[in-house]
Amino acid sequence: MTRLEVAYRRLLLCYPRSFRREHGPEIVTTLMDAAGPGRTKPTRSEAFDLILSGLRWRFRLPAGLAYRMVAVVVALFVGLTVSAIVSEVIWRASPTRPAAAEVAAIGNSVTASVPVQGPWPSAFFDACDRADTNEACESLVPAGADPVVTHTWLAYRVPGAEVNAWVEQVRARFAADGWRIGRTVYSQTDQAVAKYPEQTIFWAAKGDLVVRVSGDPTEKYAPSNPNVGIQVHRQASPMVTVGALAGLLVGVAVGWMLAGWALRAFRRHTTAGRAAMVAVGAPGLLIAALAAVAALVLAYFFATALGWSHQDSRFPYFVLSYVPVVTLAGGVSLMLSALVAAVAPRTPATAAEPSDGVAA
Repeated sequence: MTRLEVAYRRLLLCYPRSFRREHGPEIVTTLMDAAGPGRTKPTRSEAFDLILSGLRWRFRLPAGLAYRMVAVVVALFVGLTVSAIVSEVIWRASPTRPAAAEVAAIGNSVTASVPVQGPWPSAFFDACDRADTNEACESLVPAGADPVVTHTWLAYRVPGAEVNAWVEQVRARFAADGWRIGRTVYSQTDQAVAKYPEQTIFWAAKGDLVVRVSGDPTEKYAPSNPNVGIQVHRQASPMVTVGALAGLLVGVAVGWMLAGWALRAFRRHTTAGRAAMVAVGAPGLLIAALAAVAALVLAYFFATALGWSHQDSRFPYFVLSYVPVVTLAGGVSLMLSALVAAVAPRTPATAAEPSDGVAA
């Protein structure tokens, strides 16, 4: 076997295995005959054509709307899974909760008051990620800041009549220390945040740190609870979004190829083999379809209602981890169906079977 023939056979690895088995020798012979004497490697155009054509074959599906729908569901499920894994790894490698000592130092730099609670970590701002309400998002948070839900907080006890003045003093100290300051909304005014009308609130940002300062002059929960708070967090890494998007694209491509392989195999199976694939794979398809719909709805909600944040790129993780046992069951179901596709007996290819029924 010459170097040129070896090179052609390596390029043919881009095609599905059964395609190589049925057509590989013929293609290699044709290419060798056309190459002429003295050639030791394929031309660039030959290599490009073989790679592109091979990938088209791997992405090819059997004809029929049902096959395409199955492929879309499987591709989205695999894409969401890969995106969830990649984005969560990046998220956990770049934590947004500052250390307690750092938050304590920030508190000491802006007020002489002694906190009655904290610094303690928290996982959410009462499910708000951009600001205290959807409508106030852009006007409250300083430009360029990217708030997240996880933070570390300090809580203080201030007499109700002094809360607004306390908040203004803290705001002035942050401004003097070089923080970018958002506008202040005051308690019980027409500018008050709809979700927390009793609170006076402003946000500040410096570097990768974002701070939310809030106080309750009404002493709604007094006297047993603190009524003023400073919450600090780091901005989410942009790599969370990059990783989530890259994982989604790669996962969709891989999922589409796997679905194409399984569906082409399905076309060639016996009736019993097809029934087995449907029986074990149907629950997985249902779960995958529901997960895809939930992910699209959640992504739309984040983008239109809350304002997109880098942490929102974790929406595949939020969906798939909501009921992890169901997600796992869906994945196992699809893998079992793929296993059946690989081992179940197949009917011999017939002349009536179209060429796009060739299995990978």
